Amino acid sequence: MNPVILLDVDGVLNPLARPDRGGDRPTLKLSDAKATLVRRLASCGRIAWVSTWPADLTNGLEAQLQLEVDPLRVTLTVRGSDDDEPTPKLRSVTRWLARMESSGDADWDSVVWIDDVLGPDARAWADGYSKPVLLEKPLWNEGLTEAHVIKVEMFGDNGSEPECKVANEMRGPSSSMLGESRRRTL
Repeated sequence: MNPVILLDVDGVLNPLARPDRGGDRPTLKLSDAKATLVRRLASCGRIAWVSTWPADLTNGLEAQLQLEVDPLRVTLTVRGSDDDEPTPKLRSVTRWLARMESSGDADWDSVVWIDDVLGPDARAWADGYSKPVLLEKPLWNEGLTEAHVIKVEMFGDNGSEPECKVANEMRGPSSSMLGESRRRTL
């Protein structure tokens, strides 16, 4: 499979925000370990930032990562009522995916969404989405791990959720969520 990989920044990559010399905005710095994991994700599919961080700051992350293909950016229009939703970014993500598909710019056949704020509404969306979906919910204080990347790699290889007993035990309540209907049909 060739997924689009929707990737959050805070709670997933957990970059350090350092004061910028002479500027009033911070500079984001990824750890070497997180940068390596993101590069592995990028080898599985197209990265799309799903973050409230401004583009100039995610551009700094891109400069650090030096990916072969520039990441896309999901336009986030989070309304006040979205804050009360289990997955506040869900409406923006669904609008962005629909817009990309209708314009012919969606060159992917599946979706991976990695975010520390994914609720039951995201699972319901994944169940009804027309393409296979893998939802990964890292623990906010731990962020993206090797186990998450392995699941994405295996999902991309054969379209099914891998059996990662050790990874699931390590991650506890942050387990993967693969749309139930997708699990049966993949």
